[in-house]
Amino acid sequence: MTSQVSDAHPVLSAPAVAGITRLSAADTVRARLELAMELDLMSGGERLPAESDIAEALDVSVATVRRALQTMADEGLVVRRRGRAGGTFVARSGAQVAPGGDRPSATFRADAAEVHRLIDLRALAEDALSAAAAQAATDEQLNTLDTIVAEAASSADWTGFHSADQRFHESVAAASGLAWANNTYCDVLHRLYRYYIPYPISYLHESNREHAQLVEALRRRDSRAAAEIARNHVLSLHKTMYVGLPQPTTGTG
Repeated sequence: MTSQVSDAHPVLSAPAVAGITRLSAADTVRARLELAMELDLMSGGERLPAESDIAEALDVSVATVRRALQTMADEGLVVRRRGRAGGTFVARSGAQVAPGGDRPSATFRADAAEVHRLIDLRALAEDALSAAAAQAATDEQLNTLDTIVAEAASSADWTGFHSADQRFHESVAAASGLAWANNTYCDVLHRLYRYYIPYPISYLHESNREHAQLVEALRRRDSRAAAEIARNHVLSLHKTMYVGLPQPTTGTG
């Protein structure tokens, strides 16, 4: 039975070991920041969030973030300044940081098929869980979702938004009342979040508007609308996540 399903639906097949599992924690941080620079999601001169905020968003230690940023500074990708106006700033972006085969970001690029697989699995799960949440969510749970949407809307950068985004989707899943499916979904969600890279806050705020639309559908008890909003929200990642963006092809970095 399992073999037949896997053959008919490759997206459900067990994945090979993802390349990023072979990266050190510091190189994983580097890969995420480098990709954002390569794809012009970060601009030259842009100030990075505090090390502690990056560490929390990427689920690593502050020491790990510090090591990653220092190696990037050594290569001239970022500039680190001391003092009241100090911090870590993007030194190069776009064509100035063209992808290289020896960069940690190349490992993320090589995992594109796994990222697309996880997006599809997440879309299937969110479709079903959101439909169930439209019938099962309590007023308290819906109010919590409204609070998280407001928090995401007020986020000043990608680190704060990422935390709110994760809590939003986990809370929708919990509101479904389907504990057996919730655990599986959260596993897929966290696997996909390992490939999360920084995005401009303007783009993230636009994504949050879809969160608000989903909550409205849940309040109306409209299972069909909730499922459609959630499914399309996730499937759009095929085009908007780094695997779907135009890739730099020139330069040597």
